[in-house]
Amino acid sequence: MQEARCALVIDDDGASLGEIALRILRLGIDVFYAKDPDEARLLAQQEATRIRVVLSAATVDPEEVARIRHALHSLEPGIPRTLVAIGRRPDDERRKSLQEAGVDWALWEPYDESALRSVLSSAIAARPETTQRKQARLPTMLLARAFVGARRHDAIVATLSEAGAFLETPSPIPEGALMTLEISLPDGTLQVKARVVNARYPSGDAPAYLPTGMGVEFTVIALDVEERLRRYLREIEKRFLV
Repeated sequence: MQEARCALVIDDDGASLGEIALRILRLGIDVFYAKDPDEARLLAQQEATRIRVVLSAATVDPEEVARIRHALHSLEPGIPRTLVAIGRRPDDERRKSLQEAGVDWALWEPYDESALRSVLSSAIAARPETTQRKQARLPTMLLARAFVGARRHDAIVATLSEAGAFLETPSPIPEGALMTLEISLPDGTLQVKARVVNARYPSGDAPAYLPTGMGVEFTVIALDVEERLRRYLREIEKRFLV
């Protein structure tokens, strides 16, 4: 059975997320579009088993969004779901309300297609343990080089955490392979030892939000390198976390 990959989009009175719903469809993710929270609650009741991410206009009442998430959890408690707020960056009071409502991610304007794709990919692939700060992989667009013996593989770091990364590359390295990974941060190159934990090969059936590449976990990382990585991730968090 194909794994569900559906998003519930909750729009506001201005219908600001209509275009976003179409963009999500083009990424290969099924969309349930609700023009208001009342319609969203009905869709949540009907499609609770399929919904993996809830995207809400930042102007929608956070308490309404929290109730919809609670309803989804009550109907299907074993399914992890991610709440994403989209729109103009709100004032501190509204951001606090969004945090209290349990919103996990934010896409504040302006953001590009790669940010939307990365957030959706991370949200749909989420597991309960990925809510931990250290494990949360944040969207990036960094250059990387992976060395396996004498062979070099160029890649793009699509998501990054303190524990690992997902590397976009047309030629993934097989699972279990060990590598030396160099990532180009704004303050210079970061080097770690890593192991491939999963590989995603090219497929005509794969949705556009799932790029070809490989997930890696860091196996050896120096203390000073770890601190540099942590500082960089803190800066990225400001762009995507509420």
